Amino acid sequence: MNYERVVIFIDGSNLFHAIRYINIKIDYQKLVDFLKEDRKLIRAYFYGAIPQEKDIKKNSPEWESYLRQRRFLEELSLQGIKVKLAKLRRLPSGEYIEKEVDIMLATDMLSMAHMNTYDTAVLVSGDSDFSYTVEEVQRIGKRVENATFKKTSSYQLRKVCDRFLLLDDYMDRFVVQEKMEVSQELSFWERIRRLWKG
Repeated sequence: MNYERVVIFIDGSNLFHAIRYINIKIDYQKLVDFLKEDRKLIRAYFYGAIPQEKDIKKNSPEWESYLRQRRFLEELSLQGIKVKLAKLRRLPSGEYIEKEVDIMLATDMLSMAHMNTYDTAVLVSGDSDFSYTVEEVQRIGKRVENATFKKTSSYQLRKVCDRFLLLDDYMDRFVVQEKMEVSQELSFWERIRRLWKG
């Protein structure tokens, strides 16, 4: 076992946009295992934002989406991934805006570097706004690796990091193969009928 200590920082919003574009589902535990390699994992963090419950009309499509998000975040927590959330702010137009998430992630990355919590930070994001944070963490004497999908990758961020992993090249290690929904499965009698037709 390698004694290099690693902390993984996942920018949930940035990752969500990439996987939505590619149309895949990720097994986050497998992603964490892949990124930590043979190193000692201190912790994996997932940063995101959700609306406040009071801003959502119950029994609406928006409410169902909110409940799915809550279940997803609870599932991450049960897998040992520390979830850190900001609140989405509702604009007068009804749209939501994400605030504070990048600052939370950057603050944690810097403070943990100062506390000597890790040797290497793995930043799962393609957001170039983290470039300055990365340089400061490196100035403290820590390594920073960047892992992201091509769709959301930033040349500037890749350039400042010590190592870059294009996740598109390793999807077989952490992508969930979707099972057919019950409505898409063939019924018992349909399978029998097809067998007889040969």
